[in-house]
Amino acid sequence: MTRSQLITKISQNTGLQEAQVELVMDDMVENVINTLKQGEKVTIAGFGRFEMRTRKTKSFTNPKTKVSSQLEPTVIPGFKASGIFKSRLGCKE
Repeated sequence: MTRSQLITKISQNTGLQEAQVELVMDDMVENVINTLKQGEKVTIAGFGRFEMRTRKTKSFTNPKTKVSSQLEPTVIPGFKASGIFKSRLGCKE
């Protein structure tokens, strides 16, 4: 499902205009991003948790040159689905 399809679906389900749904969705995403930038987690009950995660140093070898190198540790965004979310999808914990 694309972003525009999601906006249309929510609009149909709620009776809100697509423009209103788009504004709310954009604001939600912006708030999640800003909160993560501040080093905080965002938890949405029944859905999951967004957080910044540190990725460890990773070694790799260039297949053409056979030269080994390392990727520096970095911080990336991550998502962990809640138990309720997983159970509604039929996933086993």
